[in-house]
Parts: sequence; structure tokens; C-alpha cells
Amino acid sequence: MATIAPEAQETTATEKCPARDMRKTGFDTSTSEQPVVQTEDGIWHIYGYDEVRQVLRNDLAYQGGFRIEDLVNSTGGVLKNLPILYIDGPEHNRLRRETNKFFTPSITDREYREFMDEFADELIGNLKKRGRVNLSDLSMDMAVKVASQIVGLTNSVLPGFKGRLNAMLETGNLPEDAPKWKSMFLGQWNVLQFLLMDVLPAIRARRKNPQNDVISYLIDRDYSAFEILTECTVYGVAGMVTTREFIAVALWHLLENPHLAQRMRVGSQEERYAILHEILRLEPVVGKLQRRATEDLVIETEGQTVTIPKGSKLDLHVSVSNTDERVFGENSNAVCPMRPLSERKPKVAEFALSFGDGPHRCPGAFVAIQESDIFLRKLLAIDTLRIEREPDVTYSEIAKGYELRNFIVAVD
Repeated sequence: MATIAPEAQETTATEKCPARDMRKTGFDTSTSEQPVVQTEDGIWHIYGYDEVRQVLRNDLAYQGGFRIEDLVNSTGGVLKNLPILYIDGPEHNRLRRETNKFFTPSITDREYREFMDEFADELIGNLKKRGRVNLSDLSMDMAVKVASQIVGLTNSVLPGFKGRLNAMLETGNLPEDAPKWKSMFLGQWNVLQFLLMDVLPAIRARRKNPQNDVISYLIDRDYSAFEILTECTVYGVAGMVTTREFIAVALWHLLENPHLAQRMRVGSQEERYAILHEILRLEPVVGKLQRRATEDLVIETEGQTVTIPKGSKLDLHVSVSNTDERVFGENSNAVCPMRPLSERKPKVAEFALSFGDGPHRCPGAFVAIQESDIFLRKLLAIDTLRIEREPDVTYSEIAKGYELRNFIVAVD
């Protein structure tokens, strides 16, 4: 666990663990006296940290979220290669080993730090010129630019890549009572634009000149254009949208807690990352993960074992498990970078389960933290930065977590 610099401990330590709920986005208000509960609809709900981590690390619990059933059914067998996010077992593990090279800390630091710095400076410069900006848009610009470099979506034939990506995501968040024809038409239209304007140009460019990016890797593995499109769509959600939300919620916390903002300005990287990890623990962008049991699952909980039958659906309540007092102690709903963690094996990550765990742990975790750190430090370096309008907090059905919109920040 990172520690706060000695010169700051005396003035800030007592402020770091207030006895109040500091969470701003918690949609999952489910509660249970038991860490593992089955409801009348047959779904198993897992709330405890240890219990959720057991499921995530179990080879018999396969991916069941992010609308996997919709994807498989809608493609009608067209996809020979499913997106890595939706694959399980040995094939998934092999693909993860091969693609992790794009996201390692050393690669991220060597290949992308300078790029992140320069683009963040450009965005900050625009903010200073305009005087006010919608942070929801600004953070999306940052997240899209970084992820598109890593994925390889850098050859769009027309401007508007961010808008086309957003359009696809908004289709997935249409109200439940929206006509099916509307969602189907909009979905196909938005995907077609993304394919023609962004994905196909990137494929053509990399067939001629391969790069060290995800699309070049997929081409080398003989993925079809439709399969690459699907993979890029998944990366759009996982690598761009989630980071966008985290940057916004982190700045919200930092501007309301000056002692943390100050440590972000002057602290070491270890200290800054500890602060960001703690905010992410409290505000996981993906608030609930879903799994399905391919065989009977045996879960240890509070000295007993619970057997979850084969075929069961499981809801893993990450936003609840991340505040499990058995692990994170008292005041687990507060932002407390110095909080002591209980001794557990394997070691408890400072960000808890916000990046998942096990085979499907988010590969871009270090990328997200590094770009957030760079961008937030540059924002906080503006002495007159202030919140002009707090964001609207809504729920994303796709990510099972929060979305922050209309978040206006200004400089005097």
C-alpha cells in the first residue's frame, strides 16, 4: 500500500477517513446480511469481496455479462472468432497472453506516455481558451485518443470518430419501451457508419503497413472485417467509455477534497496512484459483473460452503463488494488512500475488484490509471479550475454502472 508523504500526514491523515458516505454514483443499493443469496428468479447474488473474487477466479464461471447472449444471437453464427471479452477457457487464456503485450506497464510508459502528455496539453489549452467546458466531452476526447492509438483506429476517412462511437453506445441504452424496429435500425446504421468510416480504413492501412496495435494483431490472425469490427466495438466500451467516466468522477472527488487534490499535484507516482485506486475502489465504473456456471460452483463463505448449481446465472455486485468492511475496514464508503487492508491471500488490490479479477481482469488497467493521472494532474495545475455545474448521474445498462453527463468545469 502506498503511503502519503510525511510532510502531508499531519495535516491530512484525519481528513482522509471521514465517517460518512462519500460515494457519488452508487446505483447498486442491494443489501443482504449474507454474502451469497439466491433470489426467487433463480439468480445468485454475490455481495462479499472474498466471495466475488472466488467466482471471478473460478474456471467454471464463464462470462455472462455485457449482453453476450445478444451478440451471439444477433450475429447468427457469422463470427468465427468471438471478441476476447466473450471467450472463456484455454482459448481465452491464450489470446490474453498474446494481446497483453499492448497493455503492459512498460509498453504503456514507453510507447504512450509522451503521446498522452502532448494530447492532454492540447485539451487543457483548449479549456483555458474557452474558459468553460463539458468535462464529459473533454474526458471522452482523452480516452478515445489514447485507446484508438492502442487499438489502431487512427485512419478515419472523416472526422467524428468520437460521435460515431457514442452513437453506437447510446443505441444500447435506449429505453426498454422503445420500439424494437427503432433500436434495430439505429443500431445497424450506427455500426455501418463505424465500419465504413473508421474500421475498414484502419484495416486497409494496416494490411499495407502493420503496426504494433490490436488491429494489426487481428489481421495477422486472419480475423474477418466483421470480426475486427466487433472487437473494436468491445474495446470502444472497455477502453474508452470506462476511462472517460473514471476521469470525470475522480476530478469531482478531487475538487471537493482539496487535500487530495494537493497530493495529486505534488505527490509521487506511487502516492497519486494510491489516491486514484482508492477513488476507483469506491466508484467502480462497472458496478456489477455477471457470470454463468458451466458446472456446479462451490463457494466458501463465512466458514461454510455454498454450492451453486450448473447453469445458474450469477450477479456479482462489485460496487458492494468493494466496500466490504471485513476487508476494507470501517468507513469503507469514504475515500481513504491510507486505509489499512486486511491480510488476505492472494493480496487485496488497492482498487479492489474495480478492474475485475481472474482470467477476465481488465488488461488496460495500467493504461487507464496512467492516462487518468496525466490528465488529472494537468487539470489540477490550473489554480482557478472550479465546478460550475455538477454532473447528471445516470445508469448505463451495458456497463452496469454510472454515466456522468453535463459536467461543466470552468477557469476564471
